Amino acid sequence: MSEFMTIQTFSKRTGISKSALRYYESENLLHPIRSENGYRLYSEDQIATVKLISSLRLAGVSIKDIQMYLQANEAVRQQMIRNWIKNLKEKHQLINVSLRFLESYQENGQVYLLERDFEKIVWFIAESNMGKFGNHFRQRKRELERLNIPINNGYLRYLSGRESIKAQIGFGVSDDVEIAGLSEIDCIEIMPACLCIALPYISPMTEIQKGYAQLMNYAMEHEFIPAGPIIEWYRGEYFEDLDLLMPVARISKMEGRS
Repeated sequence: MSEFMTIQTFSKRTGISKSALRYYESENLLHPIRSENGYRLYSEDQIATVKLISSLRLAGVSIKDIQMYLQANEAVRQQMIRNWIKNLKEKHQLINVSLRFLESYQENGQVYLLERDFEKIVWFIAESNMGKFGNHFRQRKRELERLNIPINNGYLRYLSGRESIKAQIGFGVSDDVEIAGLSEIDCIEIMPACLCIALPYISPMTEIQKGYAQLMNYAMEHEFIPAGPIIEWYRGEYFEDLDLLMPVARISKMEGRS
């Protein structure tokens, strides 16, 4: 059985600790044979396998994914690698956003980080003067309530104009709700999950452009890259709570390292 190596020899050949080799075996990733006296024995062709396993672990790939990778065909393996690359790039982006926020953080600072889950939004077109969209919100809100459509959040997204403003007014609804009987819908959008920088706004609505400027200046000063336009986010029974949101990173559900 000279073509086989003991765990000590195999560890020296690969540079991987004996404890790691035992762990990979316990997770069904590596399969040494057993000698008559019960010692683990490894073959030459397992060197490449265990180096791959170790490399994937160091790259943040989960044990479950490595198990699937080792059993998959080449086409599936390539797709898995593309998915891992995508996830790592997203994690890198999120880390950069977190670093920028912490580096710019000041005690009692107004701007904060907010993670938003995806949401189904019904959008309507409205036109009004700056800060004068309240009647449009109330009208559309009553229309949704008459149709027994529960509302989660309210949104406003500016489209064009300086004095007379054209905007989209949106309402977050449950993903499974059926939209029927509503008039003049502009579109229905699934807003993707994202990480935002957010600014609470409590000043007069007619001066809300100052809030936009404050959030934009903060983003530029600290090198946040917008992942979408600023939107107004309204909460509460009467939409009395308002934050300005700027998406700075898209988020997808990523399997954690285990």
